[in-house]
Amino acid sequence: MLRKLQQVFHPTTVEEAVTMAQTTPNACYLGGGAWVVAQGNPQLEAAVDLQGLGLGKIESDIEGVRVGAMVTLQQLIDDAAAEPLADGLLATAAGYTQSRTLREQGTVGGTLMVAGPADPLTTALLVLDADVRYADPVSHTAPFTSFVAYRDRLIRTRVLLTELLVKRPSARSAATFEVVGRSPKDKPIICVAAYVAVNEGLSAEVRIAVGGVDTHPLRLLKTEHLLKGQLLTVSRIETALAPVLAELHPVADFLATAEYRLEMMQVLTRRAVLSAWERARRA
Repeated sequence: MLRKLQQVFHPTTVEEAVTMAQTTPNACYLGGGAWVVAQGNPQLEAAVDLQGLGLGKIESDIEGVRVGAMVTLQQLIDDAAAEPLADGLLATAAGYTQSRTLREQGTVGGTLMVAGPADPLTTALLVLDADVRYADPVSHTAPFTSFVAYRDRLIRTRVLLTELLVKRPSARSAATFEVVGRSPKDKPIICVAAYVAVNEGLSAEVRIAVGGVDTHPLRLLKTEHLLKGQLLTVSRIETALAPVLAELHPVADFLATAEYRLEMMQVLTRRAVLSAWERARRA
């Protein structure tokens, strides 16, 4: 319970919202409320309500799709512009993030700010050509990969994530998402997203992101480099995975041992990359 909550601010601009959050002790942003209420921070004294900032829209143009931070996870699944983007990658990942009840409440911005090590949405976005826009209170735009790397610092300074910008992938490309969990629709223990673009019969670009094998979802940059420009096969993928295995730091918990996490990551990566490769070649 939020026993000490005394004030709820209702700003009308992003700049006003950030200023309120950064200058008020023990304050937080209040979007859908799914995480704030569940966490029940006993020190929380003030909340900055984001409902009036116009951040709940999904807009599409020839360049890509803009997703406001207050868009709910269920909107991301149902929206006619966002759902088919990158072979439905974002919609698929959002479906694994929470139950339907929480997807109706939880927002994209809130999900990304509190994302855990195996967060499906973060993992999927890492393989797309995506940027984030955030306010401090001045507006900034950064690659999504940079946002993930510096997210903890951004949280400490109470920046406000306002928008995702996801560019449309090339015509001869495909994206896939693989997951293992306790049940078919449970939150993942391990998840892998892969994107492959093809040119003249070879892999022109390969992006691979994994969740559940380190402190946060991450790109397998060394593996991507080794696979670029190649005909993708099981043996080549296994060889390209070898250099990164020692750099991962999976934890052992009640869901899985560290060894199981590493083994399943390799299985899912092979499956995801080969699936994206075959679909891109047929595009």
